[in-house]
Amino acid sequence: MTDVFIASAAVSNYEGMDALVGQDGRVYLGRQENYFPSVEDGVPSYYDNSDNSLQLVSDNAKIFHLLYGEGWPLSQRQLRRERCFTKADYIEFASLRDGLLSRYRPIREVTFAGKPFVPPKAYRRMHRGRSTPAR
Repeated sequence: MTDVFIASAAVSNYEGMDALVGQDGRVYLGRQENYFPSVEDGVPSYYDNSDNSLQLVSDNAKIFHLLYGEGWPLSQRQLRRERCFTKADYIEFASLRDGLLSRYRPIREVTFAGKPFVPPKAYRRMHRGRSTPAR
């Protein structure tokens, strides 16, 4: 099947890519030109994956918000206290940024209370001494 039905979509923080949540609840990145939003009631939005460009990012729906969110007025710590994100969510996002997402050109930085994303100390300890891909 080449068409993937989409439940939610947003222009991502990565050049030419949309952040997508499939009807399967999984988070994807896909080329903007391959996403077709619903134009009438009852007709679902879909992604034309005939070129196999759709990239599975995560099974964690919260990651969707970190792929397109430009800036939150609250700090990362405050968002954890409010239970919007967990330490595990931040660790997963840090891992994605250093891995899969490093293939894509960022067009804007995710910020929290005006400050860029900082991986949790636990993630930094796990990766101390490892080189990270250039951004």
